Parts: sequence; structure tokens; C-alpha cells
Amino acid sequence: MMENTEQGCAYVNGAFVSLHEAAVPLLDWGFNKSDVVYDGIPFHQRKIFRLADHLKRFEESMEKWRLPPPCSREEMFNISIELVRRSHLNDGIIYLCTTRGVPPSAEIRDPAKFTSRLYGWAQAIPQIASPDHSGLTLIISSVPRIPESSVDATAKNFHWGDLIQARLEAGDRGAQNAILLGHDGYVAEGAGFNVFAVNDGIIKTPDHDCLKGITRRSVLEIAAHLGIDAREANITAKELVAADEVFISSSAGGIFAVSSIDDLTIGSGATGPITELIRNKYWEWRKSAEHTTEVQ
Repeated sequence: MMENTEQGCAYVNGAFVSLHEAAVPLLDWGFNKSDVVYDGIPFHQRKIFRLADHLKRFEESMEKWRLPPPCSREEMFNISIELVRRSHLNDGIIYLCTTRGVPPSAEIRDPAKFTSRLYGWAQAIPQIASPDHSGLTLIISSVPRIPESSVDATAKNFHWGDLIQARLEAGDRGAQNAILLGHDGYVAEGAGFNVFAVNDGIIKTPDHDCLKGITRRSVLEIAAHLGIDAREANITAKELVAADEVFISSSAGGIFAVSSIDDLTIGSGATGPITELIRNKYWEWRKSAEHTTEVQ
């Protein structure tokens, strides 16, 4: 058998294993019922970005999902460090997942009686855009975002049915990715990213029906640091496509400019000056000791 040389590492059942050896039981409700929350934590040059903030949000997601933490925050911190160390990757992303677990017996279906489980892995970052920063081509999907009244968007979860259908629609229409609207008609978020519109030097990002991403938080903090007015506010589809600049944020890659939405050019079609300022400062933060945890 050919040896698997894929870089990365996983944490399953209290042990570190290679990615291709990692497995989740078929009976785990995280697998067969999407009863799971997760977090994605990027690292660059073996420096993990805002690890404490990510772990805090991960715990908050567990609380919202009524999933008892399988271990302490200190243990999750140490597992994250070890995943990067064992992955042999300089750049990548850590995923931590807490699932409901496996039914204690075939007769028990009460989720309160399950024992939650922690899974983790480190892998290379899946690219959501080309590395040349030429600007993303997006659509506004006909698929609405799952309403917050049904699934709390602030808990990072695997209810990706709407996001995946929107992404498929984008491919059908020749675009790279999709933005979804909430049931109220306002911009919600994209398939794995937050959305920002820039008009007259003011940055706006949706305030509901979206994950309050750590990279999104970084954008708002960077804007304040640079003296740029940044607000959480409703954004209509019409306002978005007419914006001077549009950009997105994601742990899987950072900050990306948007060149077109629904085949309509945003601004000049090139990366705008405010997007460039935010992106450059973001990558300064990604390398700074103040915002990162370095793995030796």
C-alpha cells in the first residue's frame, strides 16, 4: 500500500493520529444529525491567530447548543498547540468540533443523557479565492439564509444546507461564491464568510442572521484603530451592489476584495483603498506577538 504523505494531524478519542486515520463513529449524532458545533482557528508561520478568542467563542457555541464541554479550555488550548506542532504545516487551520456523541444504548434517544465528544484536526487552508487578490466574483443567491429564530447563526454549526445550495448556485451562474439574504431581505452572510460594504468611506457589515466571526471582529477593531468609521447595520442588496467597495472576511484566508456581484462591477473592479488598508493591517496582526500564539 502506498504511504499517505498528507500533511496534517487529527485528535480523536484522546489520541493524536494522522488525518487519513481519523474517523467519526456512524452513530455519533454530530455525524448523522448535525448535532455539533465547531470553530476554525487559522495559523500562519506557525503562529495561531487569536486562539483565546476562538476558544471562548467555541465554548459559547457549546453553551448555546446545550453541549457540555468535553474538556477544559486549557486542555483545548494544549490540543490546538499540539495539532499544529504535529501537523508539520507552517500555514493552515485548526478545526475543533464538539458533537453530541454516541447514544449510550440503542434504547436511549434523550440527548441530555449523551456524553459529548471532542474532535480536532489541523490541515492546510482550503482556498476560497485565488491567491493573486484579483477580486472575487459573487452572486446574491436565491436561497435565503436559515432564520436565526430556527438556528442561531452566532453558534458556529454544521447546518450548511442553505450555504452549500447557494455555493452550487454560484457555480451554475459562473461565479466563485454566493451571498445570502435573510428572510427580511437584508444581506446576511456568505457561504463561510462575513460581508462588508464601503460607501463614502464608511464600512458597514450585517448585524444579524450572520456569524459574528473572529476575523469580522478583527476588521471592526482594525477600522477603529485606523480611524475608519465601521458600523453594524442593515444592508440591502441594492446598496451592496452599488457600494464603492465590497470585501469579505473569513478565518480561511482573511480579507478578500469583491470585484463583481451578479455580474455588476463593484467600484472600479479593483481592490479599493479601504479594503487594502484593512487587509494590510490584518496581516500585520496575523504576524504580531500581541495577537498570536506561536508554536515552537
